[in-house]
Amino acid sequence: MSTRSLLVSVGLVVVMLGLLSFLQKQVPGTERMAKESKRITDLPVRESDRIDLKGVKGEFIFRKKGEGEWMLEKPIQGAADGATVGRLLSEVQFVESLQTLPAGKKEEAMLQSFGLGQPTRTLVIGTKEGECKIEVGRETPIRGGVYARIRSGKQEERVAVVQIQLAEAMDQDLTGWREKRVMPLLVPDVVELLMHQGALEVEVKKRENGWSILKPVEAPADPTAVQGVLGEISALKATEFVSDSGGDLALYGLNAPVQAFEIRTKATNRVLQIGLNHPKETNQVFAKVADQASVFLLPRVAIEGLGKMADRVRDKRLVTLGDAGQMSSVEFSGKGGEYRLEKTIPSGVWNLVVGKSSQIADGGAVEKWLESLMEVRANRFLPTEDPARMGLTKPKMSITLKWAGETNRVETIQLGDETKEDVFVRGSTTSGAMVVPVSLARSIPDSPLGWLPKKVVPGDFGSMESFIWAAGAVRKEYRVGANGRWTWAGQETPAVGPFVERLNQLEVIRWVGVPSKAELGRVEVEIMVEGKGGKRMKMMISKGKGDGGGFLRIEGQEMVGVLDRGAGVWLRLDPGLVEGKPSQR
Repeated sequence: MSTRSLLVSVGLVVVMLGLLSFLQKQVPGTERMAKESKRITDLPVRESDRIDLKGVKGEFIFRKKGEGEWMLEKPIQGAADGATVGRLLSEVQFVESLQTLPAGKKEEAMLQSFGLGQPTRTLVIGTKEGECKIEVGRETPIRGGVYARIRSGKQEERVAVVQIQLAEAMDQDLTGWREKRVMPLLVPDVVELLMHQGALEVEVKKRENGWSILKPVEAPADPTAVQGVLGEISALKATEFVSDSGGDLALYGLNAPVQAFEIRTKATNRVLQIGLNHPKETNQVFAKVADQASVFLLPRVAIEGLGKMADRVRDKRLVTLGDAGQMSSVEFSGKGGEYRLEKTIPSGVWNLVVGKSSQIADGGAVEKWLESLMEVRANRFLPTEDPARMGLTKPKMSITLKWAGETNRVETIQLGDETKEDVFVRGSTTSGAMVVPVSLARSIPDSPLGWLPKKVVPGDFGSMESFIWAAGAVRKEYRVGANGRWTWAGQETPAVGPFVERLNQLEVIRWVGVPSKAELGRVEVEIMVEGKGGKRMKMMISKGKGDGGGFLRIEGQEMVGVLDRGAGVWLRLDPGLVEGKPSQR
């Protein structure tokens, strides 16, 4: 063969291999085709609407209307367990035949030997495309298979060995096939939830502005908690069905139920009744749905949790009418006297108003406190038949919150007695009292001055142009030169720059009313600061009694700032000195 012929032959082989590879990609894999060929039906049985089953656990008939849920029609009428029915249909859809008998090998004697003359289970599934009928006989000598006769759609009848899981999927008793959720709900459709337990009645109702508790107290309800309780009721599953005919309900304590949970929607009103504990299985209770005959058992622990519904669904927030960002004023009455914090709209600046005087408050501190107030939750709720025992007859503090907007929303909170960890509180939007962490009471300053900024030099003062520092007979005036450097007596003084920076950031520990002259002590240092636009500020520092840092008073203000020891020391030092030595000039 010539070289040219050899090259042509190789080229043809390459082309054929490429074509074969292409065709293989267009045809389903042989492994998948083999699996599909072993399946016992090609009907879409998972989309069926009727099932008839005769098995070792009885006879059952299931029907489905439209896209609805599966219903049992025999041996009782009621909802079926959709998941269990679905597993059966999936098993039929995907079960594989391990071996198929050749056509013509279906003599009666052989069928009898396979147990198919009198099958142990017969399953008929109806679909829009045809009917699938499966009869199951004996298990095969080798474990894992059973004999089955199959008629599916237009396929020919055949006898096969199929996986034993198919038979096991049919072997459910009535409890296995029926819906075990006793009160399945569409939670968004519920408009009212009630609990009756002896003299106790709990009523929770959905209104336009959310869920509210009407009984045993009037209070806002926590929508998440309400949804949670409804979800628990919807998920309740019977552990066992005791009777489907009702019978003597007194035997189960259901002639006069211990508890009843009533669920109302716009279209329905259903009641779950709870009876006695099971005499032997004491962790189970008898129950029934009022409009159904069946009596069943429920886990007692689940019912006990639902019995605490009144506390569970109550909104535990202390503040319920709005959020911190929308608040326009907070009024205080009690310790510290009467005063209010008022927000200027639209600037958002908070002001402290005491009587007729108004000062800019520490906006950051106010906002932080309001955010913490929104996070306060009740540890527990209490009735207020005897408010004096809680200190609520004469509250230690009253707080009135107001929100800006078209609707005038006002909420009042009263603080009573304190314990080591708690404080008693009563809110205007709820009945009864609540116990909240004592940190709430202790977060409120003892004086309205506690709301003022602790920074001494206001943020809007601007840059300092000059200042006079005077202590006893020493008086020095420092100025900023044309080059931006601080000078004294015309000479640069580098140490002053850091002093001014510290002065700009100076904070007091707290502001207090002006002490007596004896407490205030003699003024040791005066600092007169001047800024642009003629701004002036005079500070007077006195040591006061004891070893503390002393007091700082600003001329024209009726309050005094308490200084820490460190601040008191450096304010008394000559700004022109570095570590006590004259600055280099």
